[in-house]
Amino acid sequence: MRPAPAATDTEITVSDAVTFPDGIPGFESCRRFVVLAAEEATPLRRLHAVDGVGASFLAIDPRGVLEGYRCDLTASDRRRLGASNDEPLLWLALVTLEASGALTVNLRAPIVINPRTMTGQQVLPHDCLYPVRHVLLDAE
Repeated sequence: MRPAPAATDTEITVSDAVTFPDGIPGFESCRRFVVLAAEEATPLRRLHAVDGVGASFLAIDPRGVLEGYRCDLTASDRRRLGASNDEPLLWLALVTLEASGALTVNLRAPIVINPRTMTGQQVLPHDCLYPVRHVLLDAE
């Protein structure tokens, strides 16, 4: 996968887009997204739709949020991504600004992208112990 351009960059080509065959739950009409750097020197990324309703999400690698975060996929998820068992994948957890002002991250249902096939999906493990709203930054 190419390095993520800064959020202010506007030149994005179709070859940079990651295809989500089923969309993202709640945004099924958005099938192609680009991964952009949110700002320089930050671990945040922006997942921005290039078609559909114009959705844009802040995201972060869940392994940077929670030490020991387990990145395991089922055989079915790997097939959908076109990924072998030892293939490196990009993991992103969606960040939410809560009404209280706190930033939380969804560790239960991460976005997984195969950079080789440029295919992505949100995985929803049935036996996941991680929270949907893990506090990243408390409201001050």
